[in-house]
Amino acid sequence: MAAMIKPMDCPACHAAMVTETFEAHYGRGVAVDLCPACRGIWFDGLESLQLTPGATLQLFGRFATGTAGASPSEAARCPRCGAPLVETHDVQRDTPFLYLRCPAEHGHYITFFQFLREKNFVRPLDAAEVARLKQNVKSVTCSSCGAPVDLNIGSVCPYCRAPLSMLDARQVDTVVQQLKQDQARRVEANRDPIDPSRFARLTPDGRLDKTVSLLDDVPFGVALSGGIVEAGVAALVDLLKQMD
Repeated sequence: MAAMIKPMDCPACHAAMVTETFEAHYGRGVAVDLCPACRGIWFDGLESLQLTPGATLQLFGRFATGTAGASPSEAARCPRCGAPLVETHDVQRDTPFLYLRCPAEHGHYITFFQFLREKNFVRPLDAAEVARLKQNVKSVTCSSCGAPVDLNIGSVCPYCRAPLSMLDARQVDTVVQQLKQDQARRVEANRDPIDPSRFARLTPDGRLDKTVSLLDDVPFGVALSGGIVEAGVAALVDLLKQMD
């Protein structure tokens, strides 16, 4: 009888993680460990860089609802070897992000919000968007740490100093176009491609309508309780369900 494999414990909140397989480049699959409790992700090696655009959007759907969970403590350890994880700062294009890495290179832990920053999927709200938000709500939840942000005081979290952010329409459009290119290549291999038009509102020529802010798809009640970024991701996932 085969032995049962114990689920990996999350480095941040110590809850049991769930292993899911996502599509990687060159037709391969990659196993990623997800924490439903705190919405953290553990990548072995360079798994994050191997995800296809479609797999990245599918991973977004796993964390479309909920709020930021436990922040990793200074005592967080590698779930593979037990070594203390090292806080690491990096930059993707112009967007800084951080994660906790194993010094023995077994992998790294990253929160959902920081993963969105790594993939360049979020941007800070501009002044007009902050003003519009203030007309509807007085405070919102920080997508980075889950703390309340009083919009009358500012648009930066007073606890973790992260600016209020939302999904970046330009980056969503870039991924949609990548999905279209992938689709053309996959037809010959008889694979079922992801229809990119289901992930965003498109113009007649098949591009994302960047003249309309994705903030339009965010119910303000959801933005108050779960964060603007989370509400934007949930809006995309809801659109996918409606078009199935």
